[in-house]
Amino acid sequence: MRLHTLWFPTIILLALAGCGGGDDVKLEKGPFLFVDRESMGFDQEFGSGTYVGAATFNALYIENRGDQPLEITEVIKAAPAEFTLQLPQELADGQPLVLQSRAHTSIQVQFKPTREQTYDGKFTVRSNALNTPQKDVILSGKGVKAP
Repeated sequence: MRLHTLWFPTIILLALAGCGGGDDVKLEKGPFLFVDRESMGFDQEFGSGTYVGAATFNALYIENRGDQPLEITEVIKAAPAEFTLQLPQELADGQPLVLQSRAHTSIQVQFKPTREQTYDGKFTVRSNALNTPQKDVILSGKGVKAP
């Protein structure tokens, strides 16, 4: 099959150019904690929610944007049992997680409501970061009756 328009190759090239590896991000002095969001909401778009008994998932992206190693020492959950965290293996084993410059990890969060109600909580990431040694991430979800 032959392409009859020049737009398709141009769009592909532009898309690939936008998928850079993040090397253009300026490194801060010392360990620097970057997270991709301040809060995590589960299925609450358009006033909806998560069906009782069903599970939804979300992930927090964490990156060291500093020029020295970032040591995440612990993650503390202060939320109902309906929120479950899946931590990187080192943290799950009670050991610190060390991220070198530009290295990243994630924390997976599952929300599985047991009743029709609103759920709120948070978890805290503790580290040696100079910008924020203690970072709170807000959790919110709503359990709704299945149709």
